[in-house]
Amino acid sequence: MLWEEPAPGPGAKNWKPRGLWPNEAQRAGVREHLDGERPLLVLLDEARCRVPMLREEWRAAPCRLLRDRAGADSGDLEDDEVVDVRLPFLDWLPEAHRKRAVRFLAESDAALSRTPMAFLPPLMTEERRDGVPPSPRFARRLLPNALTADRLAAAVEHLFGDASHRCAAATGSVR
Repeated sequence: MLWEEPAPGPGAKNWKPRGLWPNEAQRAGVREHLDGERPLLVLLDEARCRVPMLREEWRAAPCRLLRDRAGADSGDLEDDEVVDVRLPFLDWLPEAHRKRAVRFLAESDAALSRTPMAFLPPLMTEERRDGVPPSPRFARRLLPNALTADRLAAAVEHLFGDASHRCAAATGSVR
C-alpha cells in the first residue's frame, strides 16, 4: 500500500493511503526485469494479507480498489474504528514464484519457531534449489533496522554473485 505524507507545517494532517503498489507500468517493469533474467530480491516481513487502517484513513482512500478490498460488508465498516483492508499476496509475480514465496514463508516460520531470535541473522534467505530460476529470490527481514540500503545492496551482490546487475531491493525500483 502506498501512503502520502502530509505537508509539513502547522496543522499537518495524517498520512493518507494513495493506492496500491504496483501500478500497471510498475508491473510491466517487474515482468521485463524477470524476463531479462536480472536479479530481483523480494523482501518479505510476513504473509499478512490484511492491513489495519483507521476509519478516516480508509475513507480518504482515493480509489475504489481500496474500498473493494475491505470486503463485501464494507457498509458495516462505517462504524468500525479500525478497518482491515485485504491485500493480494504478491499478485504482481507469476503464480510459480508466488508458490515459492509461500513455501519459503512456511519454511522460515518453522525455523523461526524453533530458533531463538538471538541466533537468527537480520536477513533469512531462500535456499537455492536445482531447477528453480535464480531470480527472484525471497528473503525475510528479521531485524529491519539492521538492514541499511548499503547492506541490502551488498546482500544482493552476494546472493546473485554478479555486481554488474543492480537489484530492486538495492535501489527501490526495478531497472
